[in-house]
Amino acid sequence: MPANKNALIRYKTIDRCLRNKYRRWTLDDLVEACSDALYEMEGITKGVSMRTVQADIQIMRSDKLGYNAPIEVYDNKFYRYEDPDYSINDHPLSEDDCELLSQAVEMIQHLDLGREARDLATILSKVKNKLMFML
Repeated sequence: MPANKNALIRYKTIDRCLRNKYRRWTLDDLVEACSDALYEMEGITKGVSMRTVQADIQIMRSDKLGYNAPIEVYDNKFYRYEDPDYSINDHPLSEDDCELLSQAVEMIQHLDLGREARDLATILSKVKNKLMFML
């Protein structure tokens, strides 16, 4: 999970840009897009630095957040996804993540939370069923 809301906005903005196959994105373009998104969503007028966007790209490429984004530089200045169908939003859970979630659901279902927890129990049942299909 990103460290803060602004980082998440930047990651999603970079993802949206790199998924656009009809535009070539330079680092300056990505910085501008991130600055615009932060202004529109949070009213932040300060803008984003080039170094911040470079660090965001490195984090997105890494396994730190589980994205492992296949971001490549081509023609020595343009950024894109090596896999044109990739998106950080479509990143599935790993088997370990599914197993941990399944165990957490089991633990919560065994708690006696009273009458208020009926809705929670229904939701947890749905989550558990979805997780079983993923394992």
